[in-house]
Amino acid sequence: MKTNFHITFRPLMGRIVTFLGAVMLLCYLPLSTSAQWNPNTAVNILIADLLMADMQAVPTTDGKTWIAFYHENGGNYDMRAQLIDANGYKLLGNDGILVSNKTSGSATYVFNVCVDNSNNLIIGFQYENLGGMSAVLYKISQTGAQMWGVNGVTIGQGLAPYPATLTTGECVVTWNESTSNTLKLQKLTATGAPVWATPISITVGTSKTTRGQIITNTAGKFTVVYQKMAGGISTTLYSQMFSPSGTALYPPLQICGETTSGARYYSIDSEADTSYFGYYSSTGMRFNSYLQRINPDGTIPWGMNGSHFNTATGTNDNYQGETSIRLAPGSKYVWSVCTFSNPNQSQYGVYIQKFLKSSGGRQLTDAGKVVYGISTNMDTQCGNLELVDDNPMFMSYVSNYKIYATRLDANGNFAWPGNRVELSSTTAGAGNGKMRYCFTPDGPNRCAGSWTENRGGAGYKGYAQGISVGGLVGLIVATQGGVPATITTNGGTLQMVATVFPSTANQNVTWSIVPGTGMATINASGLVTAISNGTAYAVAVAVQDTTVSDSLMITMSSQTAAPPTVVTLAATGISSSGATLNGTVNANTLSTNVFFEFGLTTAYGNTVTATPPTVTGSAVTPVETILTGLTSNTTYHFRAIGTNLAGQAFGDDLTFLTLGGVGMSELNPGSMNIYPIPNDGHFNIEFFSEKESSFRLNIYNSLGVCVYEKQTISAKGKKIITVDLGSVAGGLYTVVLTGGEKNIERKISVNK
Repeated sequence: MKTNFHITFRPLMGRIVTFLGAVMLLCYLPLSTSAQWNPNTAVNILIADLLMADMQAVPTTDGKTWIAFYHENGGNYDMRAQLIDANGYKLLGNDGILVSNKTSGSATYVFNVCVDNSNNLIIGFQYENLGGMSAVLYKISQTGAQMWGVNGVTIGQGLAPYPATLTTGECVVTWNESTSNTLKLQKLTATGAPVWATPISITVGTSKTTRGQIITNTAGKFTVVYQKMAGGISTTLYSQMFSPSGTALYPPLQICGETTSGARYYSIDSEADTSYFGYYSSTGMRFNSYLQRINPDGTIPWGMNGSHFNTATGTNDNYQGETSIRLAPGSKYVWSVCTFSNPNQSQYGVYIQKFLKSSGGRQLTDAGKVVYGISTNMDTQCGNLELVDDNPMFMSYVSNYKIYATRLDANGNFAWPGNRVELSSTTAGAGNGKMRYCFTPDGPNRCAGSWTENRGGAGYKGYAQGISVGGLVGLIVATQGGVPATITTNGGTLQMVATVFPSTANQNVTWSIVPGTGMATINASGLVTAISNGTAYAVAVAVQDTTVSDSLMITMSSQTAAPPTVVTLAATGISSSGATLNGTVNANTLSTNVFFEFGLTTAYGNTVTATPPTVTGSAVTPVETILTGLTSNTTYHFRAIGTNLAGQAFGDDLTFLTLGGVGMSELNPGSMNIYPIPNDGHFNIEFFSEKESSFRLNIYNSLGVCVYEKQTISAKGKKIITVDLGSVAGGLYTVVLTGGEKNIERKISVNK
């Protein structure tokens, strides 16, 4: 299955399953045959066996997921980081690494993450300093190294730093500066050095701002969408683009006329220098969802607020809530997923919408498309919306806090059997619900959901579950009945079974064998037959998603399998231009492919398939092949060859002499001679015409298709034509010379 994720690096995120490829399979199987992602969705994997207070996740471009989290450690909240690969392996130890244990205070504040151009993690958070809070950034390598030092880079007093990596490799960050009570902006080099001597203030006139979100554009430019503060948490959305030097390229641009919340971030994405912002806002007592387009010249072509997710915005219409957007570069569309509710917000559901980038036009009707209807099931989208081949994939939870993944097609219809796949089957009550949801791509063929959960009353910890883009959480290969994975009798068999998760998935698999130190075969139903002593791996690939597989190592002993027994017999039917090669083969119970080699020396140089081409069983079976187009009065060497899974065997070298042919001195008028035979497609045609005549030359393959033609060949007496058949395949060809008083045909053999 070929898939393409569009991964946007954004600071806020709300048994091995092998990715098949011959090289990866051969490399990975000897190392491990069990899956790290747990297909049991009541277990999942622990991100760290530590208490967690908050968590953010961000994907890398090399198929991993960074997770940064606050660890509730006594009276402090330590910042830690974990890195999980596409197979679900924790790469920074069981509990990740300690990033900072700076004094946090008795509560956590908003923190944000991104990755740089080398997939290092950048974390922005705050700590107690000088009687207040200071914003600090850390950069962590994939090996866990502190790239900006053990103390990070403190950028100033304040809270909620929001970093983003520019195309230049530098990092730009905005935060709520505590002294001025407005957003500040600073840029750091790749090594963490501040670029601007004085941070840039972001204000709207004399009004203060908060909750800045940065999206990168081209050539070191970036766009900041921020909120102008009003009373309480009420805000209004504004935007500005900045040059690499920090110069605002247009004045503060209001992009929404309704009320937004300074207590939350929204969803942002970009393509080149055009930015898109997905959000929901309030007017009166209701909430509406929008997609806004922000042009690089500081205009909003879709007007104030942008394009409605759903145009039903009356007082009694359903509310449109939390919104996540995503776009694929080069696509015509922006996707948006939104949690809806009834007007009294007692029931929830999930809707999907698809917008044209050019006009903001809604593609799934003015109402959007219902994915999960508004009901007491309380379906709620969580984490980020992601795209697979420009189609949406997202995570949601229901009233009992079970978590699911859903993938839709281009029309918003369900793409998987059973519609959605369970990521977490544990349940929780309203006062003890799961929290801190994240959903990110995790390699080219899967996503990873993560969340915090108070499982079994042990306190909130972080959990994660991988899911393939084909809707599978795992595949397990085992022996039928759980018997040992061994074969101890000669030619013995072992039945394998494969279980695909979830149970609603297509359970069909494709079986194959990867040799280890031994050899075996496996049929379509998973029955393994031993051939030679040693180990081999039984591999099952899911039919529903061919990127998902599992394997089990089988150990074989007491095997006596042997290569075939091959005998070369004398040639028969010898003529001036042909012969029949003969031999016998005993397959020794293994399916054996049979060939003959022939040529002018024991180096042979020509291989032809025998009749029959395959021999089975343990009987001595006659085999033969007919040669044509040979050169007269010439000695040829030949031998029979048989190949099966146990090895290859050769018959003895024998020779035959073709009969004498007609020399040039004896040619009759109108006759034709071809040499050399056999050849590689380069040869000469020699003929004699008694009188001035015009000839046509055609050469046909075994299917009767003309592969060479030369017309109007004038000849009187002896004529030689040089032929080059180019890149034709080896095989038998017919040469036809037409004209004068003769129509002459000859068979030739081309060997390549």
